[in-house]
Amino acid sequence: MWQRARFTSAAALLLYLALAVAYLVPPIASAPERRHIGGLFTDPQIFIWSFAWWPHAIGHGLNPFYTHAIWSPDGVNLAWATSVPGLAIPFTPLTLAFGPTFAYNVACILMPALAAWTAYLLCHYLTGRTLPSLVGGYLFGFSSYVLSAELSHIHTAAVFLLPLVALLLLRFLRGETSARRFVVLLALALAWQATLSTEVLFMLTLALAVSLAAAALLVPDVRAGLRRLLAPLGAAYVLAAVLVSPLVYFVLSSSEKTPNPGASAFRGDLLEFVVPTRASFGGWWSAGVAAHYPANDIERGAYLGMPLLALLAWYWLTQRRRPAARLLFVLFVVAAVATLGSRLTVDGTSSVWLPWSLVAHRSVFENVMPVRFSLFCALVAAVAAALWLAAGGRVWPRVALTVLALVAVVPNLSWGAWSRRPDVPALFRNGSYRECIPRNANVIVVPVGPRGDSMIWQADARFWFRIAGGYITPVVPPGFLEPAVQHVTTADRPSEVTAGAVRELARLKGASLVVVAAAVAPAWAPILRPLGPPRAVGGTLIYRLDDGSAEHGCPA
Repeated sequence: MWQRARFTSAAALLLYLALAVAYLVPPIASAPERRHIGGLFTDPQIFIWSFAWWPHAIGHGLNPFYTHAIWSPDGVNLAWATSVPGLAIPFTPLTLAFGPTFAYNVACILMPALAAWTAYLLCHYLTGRTLPSLVGGYLFGFSSYVLSAELSHIHTAAVFLLPLVALLLLRFLRGETSARRFVVLLALALAWQATLSTEVLFMLTLALAVSLAAAALLVPDVRAGLRRLLAPLGAAYVLAAVLVSPLVYFVLSSSEKTPNPGASAFRGDLLEFVVPTRASFGGWWSAGVAAHYPANDIERGAYLGMPLLALLAWYWLTQRRRPAARLLFVLFVVAAVATLGSRLTVDGTSSVWLPWSLVAHRSVFENVMPVRFSLFCALVAAVAAALWLAAGGRVWPRVALTVLALVAVVPNLSWGAWSRRPDVPALFRNGSYRECIPRNANVIVVPVGPRGDSMIWQADARFWFRIAGGYITPVVPPGFLEPAVQHVTTADRPSEVTAGAVRELARLKGASLVVVAAAVAPAWAPILRPLGPPRAVGGTLIYRLDDGSAEHGCPA
């Protein structure tokens, strides 16, 4: 029996991997080391850069939590950024062998497959049935939440540990694992989650608190177990904090605790649970409605679809007398209300205030995007769907509704936003940057930050040079916000930048070169003309701000 369970578990993982490959590989298949998954914005460069930074910093004996490679020479605290060390470090061999973009793509492919597999393990534990668990795993791992996050935010797609946390809690409450083993395994999961996304860890902690309180109220049989759980649960959090103590130290000691601007505005729309966004099947007809939702396509992950909602209603109506079903219903409603944020929004129009408004602007909470609570809606829905299928009943209505629920969340593969080829000039691909840019030089790169791909330039160049700018969070460090230079460092449009501001930034930060991508040169060349004639090389224009040493040996 144990061997069979291991075989079916492995087969489930392979199935989910095959689906992830089928969905995500075709858009990047032509150049997986150059094209990256996610094509809406330039945000993937944050993670591609991070995949390169962590092995570089560790290999060179640098402090990996604080980098001077960007926003140089001031540097920036990466503990308050989405630098994903929990992915970057395990993927180091791929990064060193094939480059950070390739490693990032492999990680993106694995995220939905792993989330589906761990949800499968949770569902199989609860149902003991393979097919219902496969359905439940798919509904979570390939949910609109996870696949929308794949468009740019791998740190929010890395949710494969959440079902394992739920599984550990259930095994402990049922007396199937010792307190010591529970503490160690849960601490490892929490510590790993901290290195993937501190925001998701915080939301997980909130979800645990709500779930345990709801269970105590709705499931009397588990109250004694819940009392026994409190001490080991607290011990697991303490041990997790010890395991990631360097990260905790740099989080607590940072003076750069600026909240994510506009985080509270990233909330769900009530229609979003029913009407798909462009990322999901049917997105070609619903784009007009979805455009009214708050946030953007990356953060519009609340969609579940009418078939799945009908399935859930069927389950809760028929199983309403069971405490477990009532618990799942309450948890789903709480997660859905949290997803809607501070105000109820329907078709883009906001009305009444919701409970999240009571905490939205308080410390820590102000960094949370409410719409991301939809991941718990997806997890609860996946578990409930598996339980509904395992309960049995008339076969064909269940099969038909299940198929419709699965089809409804299939990604809209006809949409062209699943991949992007960043603009990386040949200068940084063929190694000639070594002849044109002195090692460790501080460089002003145009386009700046999110308007370009300069972070990938630096990652591909193995941190040969530093950048007097960057894009690791939406927040620009205070040292780069002086009025004389902020139009340059905040990625404003060329019309708002002057050569004098560029010179002042170079003086303040010790920059010796300005490197402009040829693709944007027509807009920037007239502005930068007072800096002197540039040297055109490798798809860039290089403006010299020092004594000319950078020009020596630079090929034309």
